[in-house]
Amino acid sequence: MLDLGVRLSSGREPGPILVATLAEAAALVGADMGILRLVDDDCRPGLGTSLGLALDALAPLGSVSLLCCRRGAPVVVPDTDLDPLAVEAREAAPGRIRALHAVPLLGREGRVLGVLTLYFARPGQLSARAAELLGRCVQVAVGPLENALQHRRLARELADSRAAEVARAAEAERLSLGLQAAGVCAWEWNTETGEVLWSEAIFDMLGLKPGDPTPNAAEWFALMHPDDVEGARSNTERCVGARTSCYAEFRVRRSDGTYRWLAAKGDLMPTPDGRGPVCYVGANYDITARREAVAALRDSEERQRQLADNLPSGFIYQVMEHPDGARRFSYVSRGVEAISGVGPDEILAHPLGLYAWIAPEDVALVTREEAAAFRSHGHFDCLFRICGRRGIRWLHCRSAPRRQADGTTAWDGIALDVTERVHAEEALQASEARYRTLFTSIDEGFCVIEVLFVGGRAVDYRFLEVNPAFEKHTGLRDAAGKTMRELAPDHDAHWFELYGEVARTGRPTRFVNEARALGDRWFDVYAFKLGDGDRVAIIFTDISARRHAEAEREHLVEQLRDADRKKDDFIALLAHELRNPLAPIRTGLQITRLAHGNPDMVARAQDMMDRQLSHMVRLIDDLMDVSRISRNKLELRRGRIQLADVIGSAVETARPQIEAAGHDLQLALPPGPVWLDADLTRLAQVFSNLLINSAKYTARGGRIRLVAERRGDDVVVTVTDNGTGIPAGSLTSIFDMFSQVDRTLERSAGGLGVGLALVKGLVEMHGGSVSAASDGEVAAAPSRCGSRRSPKRPGAPPTTSRQSPTAPPAASSSSTTTRTAPAPWR
Repeated sequence: MLDLGVRLSSGREPGPILVATLAEAAALVGADMGILRLVDDDCRPGLGTSLGLALDALAPLGSVSLLCCRRGAPVVVPDTDLDPLAVEAREAAPGRIRALHAVPLLGREGRVLGVLTLYFARPGQLSARAAELLGRCVQVAVGPLENALQHRRLARELADSRAAEVARAAEAERLSLGLQAAGVCAWEWNTETGEVLWSEAIFDMLGLKPGDPTPNAAEWFALMHPDDVEGARSNTERCVGARTSCYAEFRVRRSDGTYRWLAAKGDLMPTPDGRGPVCYVGANYDITARREAVAALRDSEERQRQLADNLPSGFIYQVMEHPDGARRFSYVSRGVEAISGVGPDEILAHPLGLYAWIAPEDVALVTREEAAAFRSHGHFDCLFRICGRRGIRWLHCRSAPRRQADGTTAWDGIALDVTERVHAEEALQASEARYRTLFTSIDEGFCVIEVLFVGGRAVDYRFLEVNPAFEKHTGLRDAAGKTMRELAPDHDAHWFELYGEVARTGRPTRFVNEARALGDRWFDVYAFKLGDGDRVAIIFTDISARRHAEAEREHLVEQLRDADRKKDDFIALLAHELRNPLAPIRTGLQITRLAHGNPDMVARAQDMMDRQLSHMVRLIDDLMDVSRISRNKLELRRGRIQLADVIGSAVETARPQIEAAGHDLQLALPPGPVWLDADLTRLAQVFSNLLINSAKYTARGGRIRLVAERRGDDVVVTVTDNGTGIPAGSLTSIFDMFSQVDRTLERSAGGLGVGLALVKGLVEMHGGSVSAASDGEVAAAPSRCGSRRSPKRPGAPPTTSRQSPTAPPAASSSSTTTRTAPAPWR
């Protein structure tokens, strides 16, 4: 027994003690099976162990064990087959249990801690000596078992105390830090010698260094605060004298001279045989934070009450909810009078309390919200109006429940006067509605962006908000929440720099710029900063159409200027060309008057005047034809004619100029007749003008080639020469009304330069087209330059020749191609 007591006394957990006790008891009486279970005050089973049997932790006590627990005395069943109390034992191990012996574990004051039940394979009962040994074995285990259970309770109490302190700390809203769990120092005190064994925590608790001597009982009392030592000493002596647990709270002086509040709790450590020194085991833990929190809480409550009574825009209230559901205002601070004009006393005296002043329109809302909060014991949060002596005011009430010991629930709340805020919100909502209406209805694009910086440089921006017109102006869809790089990876960097500058400096800016990544769109932009961050608001308009219109207008203006300039040049040239023939005619008239007796001189003078007059008539006819064409006054006299007749007439007209210049003219016509529906005179005029034009601008002895060919339903006539080429910049304007390539050459060759404009007009009136091609203007020998001009019908691809077939490869060449529609008959 002594060895068992030594082994059990060192245990701090009840589990190992139960196992050792059951094994020792079974060995004493020679039992092979047994169960040892702890019970509570209502004989409900708890922790247990078994030997030779399976223990169901949730199974209730058997009839024998339950009877033993309730009697607090041993119960013996010599033969389980004859005793109905052992029915559970027979069912648990059929055929194995024939007798059993149950012994209670009695603690201090006769409390039943548990039941030890041993089972035997043969019927019978223990001898008196065996029963005594079994009782002593159980009694030896009771003390350590109680200590282990007390240790467990102490740990639980300590944990509960810590949790309670944390909860109290959470309730102290004005404390900057919550109470921390108290440091616990375990101790064992020999009341006879006064020696105390401390855990390592004593060094931190007293501010000692490791290795410093720890205090004994007398020194411990000497460390207490003078105001606390007498009470702690008398409480301790009373508990030790009564052999009961002790608890005390007191202040202890640390090594630095400061005092800390401690709570000490100790329990008597029983000895196995009831003899030996009286020892207590327990723990000290620091409750300074809790004590200070309690004092601070009292101060806080007083400050809160003072604050509640002097709130300028709110008040504190409390509603008590009774178990029967009745509710009544128990407290209202004086701030309510400043808001409503009704004093706290008047509100508390009214059977309905503050409910009597709630606006009728909001009573249902408040009742519904309050009922939901009371039902769920959650927070009450409601915005409503009250009608007091100061008019209608908006209140925002919030309260939380707090359970009372008497079963009532206190709802502590605060009510704030938010009338101005509500009015401001209503105004803001109206302003927001107006803004939204404007935002969605304006034709201009609008967006809010957040500029994204990397290393102080704007590299992108994210669209936070866009209006409906945004997509129409930019072509970007679903832009909100996306970055510009995501939508247009090739967006020009200067856009990011512009918006980044606005975000950095806060200076608004207005500019017009092009966004090539958005389809070469032009935008008129006004950007300004929003708030303190990197947000920028942008109002913009797509002015691409306007820019294009302006460019087109500038082009048209330039064309008009060019046409006006050409017209002025043409008028000057026309005056010059008309005046030139007049001088020879005037001279011829004078010769005629003076040379009456010289017929040859008169004849030569008349021939000269006839040539000059023919030249003037041709100039005037060309001008009149061009004028008629431009005014749609020229009428074609169409007829069924052959292409050969047209070419022949043209060659006949141009032959004098060609032969006078000594040019070589080559003709190539398609075999067989080619019938046309055309005006022979006008069409012959087209080709004669082209041949005369080639004769003018081809050096003496040059080559001129006229080629006519059938291409499907079209007739293409190409006039090629090796004369002066046409500059590339003049190819598109050479057929314009007042266009002249080289006025010096034009004047030296004679003419107004309207011949090609006349060619274009006549060809287009016949349903054809005319084009020119040239290798460009060069300064070369007459045999090394050339041109080709070809009229043709619209719809067929233009015939283009970069080099005359008869010109050397290095020479420049030009050509004019005309295409005419053949007659509907062949």
